[in-house]
Amino acid sequence: MAFRAPPTGLAKHVSNLMKGNLIKKAPVWLPVVQSIPPGPSIIRSQQPHVNLTAQTPAEKAMAADATANSSRRSTSLSIRHKQKHLRTPPPRPRAIVYPEDRLRRQFYKDHPFELSRPKVLVENDDGVNRTDFSQLILPGMHLAQVDGEAVIKYQLHLMTNENMPERKAYAKATSEFYVLRAQQEQEERDARQKMADLLQNINNNKYTKKALYHEEQALLQGQGLIN
Repeated sequence: MAFRAPPTGLAKHVSNLMKGNLIKKAPVWLPVVQSIPPGPSIIRSQQPHVNLTAQTPAEKAMAADATANSSRRSTSLSIRHKQKHLRTPPPRPRAIVYPEDRLRRQFYKDHPFELSRPKVLVENDDGVNRTDFSQLILPGMHLAQVDGEAVIKYQLHLMTNENMPERKAYAKATSEFYVLRAQQEQEERDARQKMADLLQNINNNKYTKKALYHEEQALLQGQGLIN
């Protein structure tokens, strides 16, 4: 029977096989197992030092505040649970918290009507989604492409890359957003006015009126309403 390494020594066993040239290529899961080794139990112990979400220090600091608040609430609930039932609670996975969650809640709380705007889920012509949020609107973008999610990502960029406080970044992102929305509404009003003027000119044309009259008469004759 082939030798089976225990879970705790699996990474070391594979490394020894590679040193002895028994395995030519390292498995794709080896770096993961080396950084997060399996435990002797099927219930994995939590390792707070492992950065599972690949967040920056600023993002981790924001997430730590939300995690601390949730842990205080869960601690009070667990104390009441133990006092009432006196049994060990089942293990639960750690909550994955992202700073965008708090920024998103604040933005849509102040701008609820942005949720009613239609969202285009189709990719652009190049097939590449936007990943650069150093500016609220990039060169070549249309004003209608700037939505609430772009404001949130732009605020997060100001906080993480320019070390701007949350309230100041929120004020800067929303002020630029208001300017773009005003420009977009002005363009829409100009387009509606231009279309209304064009239709008015068509309706005022005597030849158009004459053609519409003859068309109406032909329809009435076809229905037998007039001779």
